[in-house]
Amino acid sequence: MNNSIKLLASVMTFIFLSSFTFNNSNAFIGTYGVSDSSSSQIKLVINDDQTFYYQDFSNAENKIVVEGRWTLKGKNVILNCDDANVKFHDTWTFTNDGQVAKSRKGLCYYRICKLN
Repeated sequence: MNNSIKLLASVMTFIFLSSFTFNNSNAFIGTYGVSDSSSSQIKLVINDDQTFYYQDFSNAENKIVVEGRWTLKGKNVILNCDDANVKFHDTWTFTNDGQVAKSRKGLCYYRICKLN
């Protein structure tokens, strides 16, 4: 009886510990964007020194170009810009091992892919 309890506890511990996945927290570092033929020219550059560059030319009358620092909050990367007047997609989620970046602002959804 005592051996079966130890065996069951060992198996349950193994199952519990193997359920955790370790992901590369730096997998999202790189340049993301749309195809070169797109007129929106959306581009997001995440640098490993916690700086970023973001451009969005989807609205020709209101082109967005911002730089600043990013922070990691849970599964999201938050882009912080010193210019508070600029409204842009500042929260990004990365999927597919950092190959795809997704953002939502109101009813506008962006999905951009890693370029390098």
